[in-house]
Amino acid sequence: MTGPSPADVTVAKTVVTDGVARPVVRLAVSSTADAPLVARVVDRLPAERRLAAASGDVGPSGGRLELILALGPGETTAVHYVLDGDAPDEAALPVPEFAHVGASAGTVVGPALRWYGPDGDWRALALADPADAGFAYDPSALDGPVVAEVRTDRDATDAPAIGVIATDDHADAVYRTILRAHAQGLDVYFTHDGADAEVARFASQLGAFAVAPPTLDGDDPADRERERALAAAARAAGHPGIVHQPRSCPRIDYARTLDAFAANGWEVRAVPETSARPADGPAVLVAIPAYRAEATIGDVVRESRRYADQVLVVVDGGGDDTAERAREAGAAVVQHARNRGYGGALKTIFREAARRGAAYTVTLDADGQHDPADVPSLVAAQRDGRADVAIGNRFMAGATTDMPLVRAVGLGMVNFLTNLSMGRFLPREWVRDTQSGYRAYTLETVRTLADARDIGDGMWASTDVLYALDREGYTFAEVPTTIRYDLAGTSTEGVLEHGFGLLQNLGGLLQRTRPMVLVGLPGAMCVLLGGLLGALDVQQFVSTGTVPVALTVAVSASTVLGVLLLFTAVLVHTINTHPSLRERE
Repeated sequence: MTGPSPADVTVAKTVVTDGVARPVVRLAVSSTADAPLVARVVDRLPAERRLAAASGDVGPSGGRLELILALGPGETTAVHYVLDGDAPDEAALPVPEFAHVGASAGTVVGPALRWYGPDGDWRALALADPADAGFAYDPSALDGPVVAEVRTDRDATDAPAIGVIATDDHADAVYRTILRAHAQGLDVYFTHDGADAEVARFASQLGAFAVAPPTLDGDDPADRERERALAAAARAAGHPGIVHQPRSCPRIDYARTLDAFAANGWEVRAVPETSARPADGPAVLVAIPAYRAEATIGDVVRESRRYADQVLVVVDGGGDDTAERAREAGAAVVQHARNRGYGGALKTIFREAARRGAAYTVTLDADGQHDPADVPSLVAAQRDGRADVAIGNRFMAGATTDMPLVRAVGLGMVNFLTNLSMGRFLPREWVRDTQSGYRAYTLETVRTLADARDIGDGMWASTDVLYALDREGYTFAEVPTTIRYDLAGTSTEGVLEHGFGLLQNLGGLLQRTRPMVLVGLPGAMCVLLGGLLGALDVQQFVSTGTVPVALTVAVSASTVLGVLLLFTAVLVHTINTHPSLRERE
């Protein structure tokens, strides 16, 4: 098992001359990998040509450009920059090179572009959509962001550094922080808490400065010692101060953070982006994924409108009258041309909710199983500041449900495995109803999910959503809810098919994240059982003088199976984490 390599990425460098006043160089980076990745591309400028901005400002000459961007499977992203003077000979331009290609769990962040001079000095290049970049000519000639500003006279002492404690659990958030900080022209310093060397290596590849973890022998908390080490490194480099990121690395509101730094001095905490929404955005949006629900969608929409400012229905294909019935009932409708699955409908909901700026987005089913009267309870759990995500729980006290026994047992097993996959081993940390589709999300969580690339299209997408949010450090609360199972046609997927899909998805999730739990824990239990049976075997031999054959066979089988499982767990864990096996450069 290896990570992506430069062979999985291609870059095409062309010169755009039609519809532009000055020559524009287009870098189109494409991925052929089947998983998300992050690429760092180096493009050298001709020594005699000067870099320019879309607005006309002329920047430095020569040097090199470093482009860092995230790509989804099969995705292509284009970035443009302007050269001063006449159009160059395309064939004579230097060929771009890949400095690094690494794996990503789906971090979504806009491209970051820097210019580096021969002496190591660098300047951040501000990228913008051509329509917003002061482009004095036809912006439709470009199909991606363009350099809109060349920041000059950068000095490390002009701005604080960003300090990050790198962790395995939030690796992608660390990478996102580095990319966004560089786009702001800020240096990043990082240390780690004993995390996998891959996190530290990739952070360095992205241009962050490594700080050796301090010796933890004081009375202060460990993270405070690490922050002191980061601050000392920033001071030694000449920065006027440092901004400390929380471990979960939420997206930083740079305007508010720099204002806080100006007011408070040397060390401040990063101010995360708020869930501020447009003034005309709905306070509560009820969003309903629907597939062939023409018989029930009208009633569900009309009931939901009693508790929401706006109702959105995503019709996931089907070829029936679901969309018309939803519109007649007063819902806004987004329609898929083909069936994309439950997860596909959820992803459309998250993108639409983020675009509309809903303060709270509540998802419920189109078949009438969920009672819209519970919407206020879910939203109240968030308004009271209890959680980022509120989940309608079918099992807790106060819930009303008539779930069949077979389904309840199956969901109990799935809930247990899902919590293990998220590293929630203690019962007090568990999410008790991981497969509930009745959930409320804040605007910040919806924006995160709208950018997530690791949410599948099937019915098990509920697990993917939980995992994506847990990885980003969001909090959960559960509220008792009412759900009906006595309605006809309440599932488009059979119980066995749905259960198998869930377990298959969880198996892959555990293999990628916690093989020591999935395979190692059963292996350890088998070895322990073999030891107990072995002790009993010896006791019987001492007492009777004969070897109990059946018991001896059980001891051998249990011990061998346990050892094999433990060996497999260690092997998969090593493959997943060892840098030389995860990724070839």
